[in-house]
Parts: sequence; structure tokens; C-alpha cells
Amino acid sequence: MAAAAQTFGLDGDQAALAARPQAQWVRQAQALEKRADWAGLLAWGQGWAQADAKNPLAWFVQGRALGELGRFADAIAAYRQNVRLAPGDVYARNNLGNAYRDSGRPREAMLAYRAAVEIAPDYIQAWHNLGLAFYLSKGQAGVTQALQKLQATDPALADVWRALAVEYSITGDERVAREAVRVLRGLSEAERARMFGILFAEG
Repeated sequence: MAAAAQTFGLDGDQAALAARPQAQWVRQAQALEKRADWAGLLAWGQGWAQADAKNPLAWFVQGRALGELGRFADAIAAYRQNVRLAPGDVYARNNLGNAYRDSGRPREAMLAYRAAVEIAPDYIQAWHNLGLAFYLSKGQAGVTQALQKLQATDPALADVWRALAVEYSITGDERVAREAVRVLRGLSEAERARMFGILFAEG
């Protein structure tokens, strides 16, 4: 006899689902994530989206579960919906980058991380992930070449990228990253655009 699947109270009419307060959705999602119950978290996120399709958190929860379940194409779709609903959600953009990276699409991963750090330059984890994705995509030779180009254009840009993409990735020392981000915040928008242009071979 097959075991019954736990639906976390998602059976019921739409009115009952829609009436559930957001805090209740969030608390249960956090509890499921803490237990690493990814199938349960997915079901919960799907029920949440069914009740409130325009809530970006409902899609974030699904993306988180799908990523952990190795269903990267579905995770990408969920995070993309999250970002459509909340373009400034840097956590969704970071996790979208992770899903792209884990599905073997480092270029798209870098673009997602780039979008996150352009919105929130202090978001060190996204910088770290951008550096890792850059290394995955370009290799050691590509990292060296990018640093040489940046050095020739603006040594400050080279120092920032070296600290974020190389030193922080190796050491995990947040002080290195914080100092690099401090310098980065002092750069003009044009300088940051120039750095990304070189890193992404846009010019």
C-alpha cells in the first residue's frame, strides 16, 4: 500500500488558500527549507503561487526547491518569473545565476550575477559567484587576460576585480571583498560600465 503524500494543507478551495496570510506561507517555507524537505517546499511554493500568482516569494520558494532537486530548467523558469514580478530582487537574480551555472550556462549565470551587483554593489555573495562563473567560463587564461586589459585601462578596476574574483574566491576573507566593494562604490557609473565591458568582451 502506497504512503499518502503530505500536501501541507494545500487541498481545499481557492478562497481558503487565498485567505492564508503571507506570514504563514513564509514561516512554513522557512521550516521546510530548514529541514531540507525540497519536495515539500516545492509543493508549498506551488500552492502559494496557486493562491497568489503575483507574489514573487511564491516563485522564489519554487526556484529554491527546484534547484536543490536538480531541476535547473524549472528553477530558471521560476526565478525568471520572480524577477519579472520583482526586478530589484537581487537574491532571486543571484539564485537564477546559480541555476544557470549548475545547468552549464556560465555566460547567462554571469549576466544574472552582474544584474544583481549592479542593483546592489554591496552584495558580496553575488560578486563571489560572478568571479567563480567568470573562471568557469574563461579559465585561468581568461582571468589573466581580463586582468591585463583592466590594468591597461584603469589599474583601480584591475585591483577591484582581482580582489573580488581571485583573492576572495581563494581566501573567502570577507575583509578583502568589503574593501574591494568600498573601492567599487567609489567608481563612477561609466567606470563600472567599462569594467563590465572588458570582462564581458563588449568593447
